[in-house]
Amino acid sequence: MSSPSFSINVLKNSIKITMEPPKGLKPNLLRQYGNIKDQDLEACSKPDLFKTFFFSMCFFHAIIQDRRKFGPIGWNVRYEFTNEDLIVSRKQLKNFLEEYDEVPYKVINYLGAEINYGGRVTDDKDQRLIRTILKSFLTPDV
Repeated sequence: MSSPSFSINVLKNSIKITMEPPKGLKPNLLRQYGNIKDQDLEACSKPDLFKTFFFSMCFFHAIIQDRRKFGPIGWNVRYEFTNEDLIVSRKQLKNFLEEYDEVPYKVINYLGAEINYGGRVTDDKDQRLIRTILKSFLTPDV
């Protein structure tokens, strides 16, 4: 973005770098796991449950990002889902697993689908889709 206090000549002669999500599910999952430290995975009082649900969240994150490449077939409106959405979801997941004896599936699904990721989803069909996708990944069967 141009700014009157920043020289255009410097900008023209600079190397510009952008961060884009990787193409495909496997590279996206590898990137997510590359961004987390082993001690973060073990920091929860229920590490096995946390690792399982975190993988589900990463897979969900990769799917909703990958759907963007299909244009209007993937999402009716183009949304910018970010790594911060996943980071917030990971922290909430850890907090809920430590705070409750039983896993609060409804709460975790609601926070993820309606607030963390769904907060920017404006189309009613896309809202329904994101709820359905997440509900299939955060279940007792996982």
